[in-house]
Amino acid sequence: MEDRQLVTKAVLECYPYIEDMYDALTRSAEKCALDGFYAVFAAEQMRLYEQILRYNDRKIGLYNMKYLIEEGIRRSGVMSDGFLRARYLLGKSAAEIASQKDTSLRTCYRQLQRGLEAFTSALERMGFDKKCLLKEFGNEPLFSSMLKRVIDEDDEMLRMKERLKGVNTEAFASFNRHNNHHSRPRRDSDGRAFA
Repeated sequence: MEDRQLVTKAVLECYPYIEDMYDALTRSAEKCALDGFYAVFAAEQMRLYEQILRYNDRKIGLYNMKYLIEEGIRRSGVMSDGFLRARYLLGKSAAEIASQKDTSLRTCYRQLQRGLEAFTSALERMGFDKKCLLKEFGNEPLFSSMLKRVIDEDDEMLRMKERLKGVNTEAFASFNRHNNHHSRPRRDSDGRAFA
């Protein structure tokens, strides 16, 4: 998968966690505010205030990400957006989507890949290329962990493809050796061997 798609897939993978993360940050900010009532020293109050600001900045970033995802899927404008919506916004597995859409799992994966490409292009048209997404969300721990996971999954997929490619090549070579060793000359309709 291309780097630009890895980054946009990581953004999509964040979507199901945004609301919970937002709520956790809100609770953390409230706890800091309550702790501020018991802070005796100005330095301690200032530290709590700065922590509340960091929590609020993260909350703003998460909601920007949520809006960007929803708008990017809306603007992708392809049939695959239903597949993307089901996979990333509703959190359904590929098997569930294939069953719901009455299609094969292979077709579902193809539609998800097309949808990811359309989503990536839509974000780029909106001015959010790979570099901009990394700048905007690179410091968000949720995004960083999802990006690491997406890259690890992609690396594993590449290793698996290489292993399968090696197995297929060996099997094909073995098949050819076996068939060439035991092969009979091809014959025409009169039973004569071809030269």
